[in-house]
Amino acid sequence: MMEVNFDASGDYVENINFVDNASEEQIALLQNQIQEQQKQLSDLEQQQMEKELDDYYAQLEEDRQKEEEAQAKADAEAEAQAEADRKAEKERLAEEEKKQQEEEEAQVKADEEEADAEASLEDEAQTESESEQEEDTEAFEEEEPAEQTVSQEQAIQLVRDQQGISEDSPLLVEYDHLDDSGNYIIHVYESVVDNEETGEGHTATQGWYQVSPSDGAITDVTVDGY
Repeated sequence: MMEVNFDASGDYVENINFVDNASEEQIALLQNQIQEQQKQLSDLEQQQMEKELDDYYAQLEEDRQKEEEAQAKADAEAEAQAEADRKAEKERLAEEEKKQQEEEEAQVKADEEEADAEASLEDEAQTESESEQEEDTEAFEEEEPAEQTVSQEQAIQLVRDQQGISEDSPLLVEYDHLDDSGNYIIHVYESVVDNEETGEGHTATQGWYQVSPSDGAITDVTVDGY
C-alpha cells in the first residue's frame, strides 16, 4: 500500500509501500488519495505564488509612494529655496533703491546747503560792501570841509591854468576820483593812436594833481602813481 505525505516545508513526498496481493479497490482508493493530495499541493503552490505576487506589488506600491513622497519633498524644498531667493532678491533691490534714494536726498540737501551758504556769503559780501560804502560816505562827509568852494569843473580848470593847457591842446584834463582826504584827483594824459586803421592806441599820462575843494590848492602827486 502507498502513503502520500508532505514534509515540514510543504514539499510533496511520496512514500510508497506496496502490499502484496492488493485488491483493485485498494489500488483505486490509493490513486484517489494521490490525486486529492496532488490537487491540494497545486492549491498551496498557487496560494504561495499569489502571496509572492501580492508582496511584490505591495513592495512596488510602497517604493512608488516613497519615491513620490521624496519627489514631493524635493519639489517643496526647491520651491521654498526659490521663494527664499526671490524674497532675498526683492529685499536686496529694495535696500539698493532705499540707499540710492537716501544718497539722492543727501545730495539734494548738500546742494541746497551749498546754495544757501553761497547766498549767505553773497548777502554778507553785499552787506559788507554796502557798509563799506556807507563808511566811506560817512568818512568823506566827516572829512569834507564845512565849506566847499571849489567844484570838480573848477578844479579841472585850475589844473589847466597852472599847467598852461589850452582847450585845443592834445592833452586831456579829467577828474578821476576823490582821495581819502576828500581832495579832487585830476588826471592829465594824452591819447596816443598806435594803429590809424583800427584806431587802437594807449594813454600816456602826463601827471596827477590833487586839488583841495576848500581853497583850490594844487599838489603834484604824479609820484604816487594813481
